[in-house]
Amino acid sequence: MTVKFGCFHTVYENKRATEFVLQEFRKYHPDVPYTICCDGGVDYSDLCEKYNVNYVHSYMRIGRRNSDHPSGIYGFTKDESLHWIHMFREAARHVKTNGGTHMIMMEDDVLTQGEVKINPIWECAGFEVPGNTIAPALLDFINDKYGANPNVDWYGAGGGSIYNIETFLDNYHQIYDFIDFDFENILNNMDYRFGWLDLYMQIAYFVIGKHYSINTNLTEVWKTPNFRESDFTLVHAYKELY
Repeated sequence: MTVKFGCFHTVYENKRATEFVLQEFRKYHPDVPYTICCDGGVDYSDLCEKYNVNYVHSYMRIGRRNSDHPSGIYGFTKDESLHWIHMFREAARHVKTNGGTHMIMMEDDVLTQGEVKINPIWECAGFEVPGNTIAPALLDFINDKYGANPNVDWYGAGGGSIYNIETFLDNYHQIYDFIDFDFENILNNMDYRFGWLDLYMQIAYFVIGKHYSINTNLTEVWKTPNFRESDFTLVHAYKELY
C-alpha cells in the first residue's frame, strides 16, 4: 500500500541549509505537500515559491536550548511547545487537504537520498535509541492518569520522524490539554528533558493510546558513517550546511 504523506519543517535564518534540504527532497518527491514555518526569523517566501512549499511565518521565536543555556531552560517552554504543536497542526491540515495520512518532521539537517516509504501502521516512528530512557516516574504518571501503556521505555522522535497526522488531528485537543495541564509538573518533578519535542511528541502519542515504531528509512550520520552507500533514505545530523 502506498502511503501519501507530507512534510513539516521549522526554520529560522539558515536559508542555505534549508534550500539544500528542499532541493534534495524534491529530487525524489516533487509533488509532496510540504510546509515550512519560520519562527520569527528571516523571510523564506522566495524559497517556498521556488520549491512549491506552503509557507507560514510565525511571530514567536522558539529556538531549542541545550542543557547549558544561560536561561536555565532546556528545550522549549510550555508556551513554546503549545505554539509548536499549533504550527504542526497547520502543516498536518495542509497534508490532509492534499490526501495525505502521515507527515515527516524535517529539519535543516535532514538529508533525503532516496524515495521515502512509510508503513501505514506507523503512528509515531523515529530512531531506535534504547539508551534514551524515559524517566520511570513519567511513565508511571501517564499510565496512572491516562491509562497509557507505552510499548518502549525510551524516546527517539527526532528529525526525520514520521507521524500519523489523522491521529494527531483527531486527538489535537487532548494533546494540547496534556501539554497545557501537565507540562510544568512533568518538567519540574519527573523528567527535566520534557521540553524537547523528541520526547514530548512521543509521550503525547502514548497518552492518546498509540505505540512507537522504528522509522526504517532513517539513520544518523554518526551511526552510519557510510550513509551514502546505505539503503537509508533519510539521514539526520547532516551538518555540511547547518
